[in-house]
Amino acid sequence: MPDETPAWLREIDHTGDVGIEVAAPSLEDLFARAAWAMFNVLADLASVQPRAALPVAVAAEDRAALLVRWLSELNFVHATQGWLFCAFEIETLGEHRLAATARGERYDAARHTVYTEIKAVTFHDLTIERRGEDWHARIIFDL
Repeated sequence: MPDETPAWLREIDHTGDVGIEVAAPSLEDLFARAAWAMFNVLADLASVQPRAALPVAVAAEDRAALLVRWLSELNFVHATQGWLFCAFEIETLGEHRLAATARGERYDAARHTVYTEIKAVTFHDLTIERRGEDWHARIIFDL
């Protein structure tokens, strides 16, 4: 990850994979920050502009699965269509459904630096919990 990591984001040492811990004042912010953090692992976001918007809607059986499904859908769009996202707006978030807008642009080799490929967003060591006033999540990505 770049040197200017936000205070709400921490990288976790994890053999062969990359893990992150994210904190936020609301669940909506937590899901948005987790998406930003995933793309921050993938690429240098300083060069990515929010030029286009893509609606994303996912459903899952519980909150943890919803987080994995959300990030997996964004990673799928990145891997199959070449999108890099830098901004996320969670419009609705329930226990089983999420609707959001991801903003970014398609990969341009002349302007964008991609660091790695994420094969999968895993359930390994996945946590979503409230600590005091903030929500926290831990996510491990299979590289």
